[in-house]
Amino acid sequence: MNNQNETITSPCNKPLHVVLFKSKEGIEQRGVQCYEGVMTFKELVDHFKAEKGSEEIGEVDKKQRDVDTKRVNGLKQYWTTSQGTVFPNITLFANSLSLKNSVTVGNKLIIEATLEKNADRFIADGQGRQAFINWLLSDESNAEFEDHTISFKLIVTQTESLSTPKAVQIIRQLFADYHVRLTKPNSSISKHFDNSSVLSRLMNDCLELQVDSYKLKSKIALHGKIKAGHIWTFQQFTTMMQKFLNLTNSTASKQITDEAQYEDALNLCRSYLTCIFRILPIENITSTQDHEKAMFTRAIFANALGYVGRSLMDEMLLDNSITWERINLKGIPIEDKSDSFWLEANVTMKDKGTIKIIKSTDTRIGSLICRKLRIYPCPELSA
Repeated sequence: MNNQNETITSPCNKPLHVVLFKSKEGIEQRGVQCYEGVMTFKELVDHFKAEKGSEEIGEVDKKQRDVDTKRVNGLKQYWTTSQGTVFPNITLFANSLSLKNSVTVGNKLIIEATLEKNADRFIADGQGRQAFINWLLSDESNAEFEDHTISFKLIVTQTESLSTPKAVQIIRQLFADYHVRLTKPNSSISKHFDNSSVLSRLMNDCLELQVDSYKLKSKIALHGKIKAGHIWTFQQFTTMMQKFLNLTNSTASKQITDEAQYEDALNLCRSYLTCIFRILPIENITSTQDHEKAMFTRAIFANALGYVGRSLMDEMLLDNSITWERINLKGIPIEDKSDSFWLEANVTMKDKGTIKIIKSTDTRIGSLICRKLRIYPCPELSA
């Protein structure tokens, strides 16, 4: 797997000449320039391509979710059944743009420009449409559609490439802004890409923690889909940490108001997470089958660990001789959710020969662990 940030230049190795309207949007406060324009289907296919999939470049370096095959198939169906197709505009990023002539018409500035063949470019919204149009024009009998047009928004970052920290953050934030309050992708990818809140920023910084030979983010399904080696999704990880810190998205912004407080919170999280990830048998989760069999990979177990961590933290505030090493899961069958221990504890039940986890038993698991470790439970576990 190639974990290097991908640079996308012109697939046809030629410059793209465009006529643009200069637009003005709030995102320009971040040092970018915005334009609006129209290109033909052929220009879109010739000069742009979707980002490689997470299987090729890894989730960590992705700036977009993978192309959704179901969505592309839906566009194919729409194209063949609609009596008058129309597509919403797409949003493109480029690291640079060569401006040529310009003219003002009314109160609009119209610019002739060139996207040079070596300019880095990225489809931030519309890669499904690009994949469909690419499929459409790959059939020579569809050449009549090459001059159909699609409108676009072009955002120029004026950075060395689109893989600089600034460019990556802007692209990911735009993805989150587009989708969080609209048709949302899963909550993991939305929150992973969204750094606009203190809590989201804190969670992403936590994932940079190095625990022995690996970084935490390699064990978390950043895009919400569990694959071999993943323990929890980003959403499950975030919820666990919210239980630990006793914070919501809104309370985090009120309680963590400056960099000093942020660093204190981050260091606290790092200490707790180092302990947790060292005691979990993560090395034994090598397939999705292992993940499905285990108990500690369940969301309710992650929540329980959050409550246990907060309970121990409360004791540490009263006794500075207590350390995170107090958390010990030996003797608890955390690698097998079918173990009779969980049935007897009313965490799981048998349903027609299948072991199922009983909903909302995270506090029950947390209480079991606290009782075993003789940790005084936090209020949520005492109710």
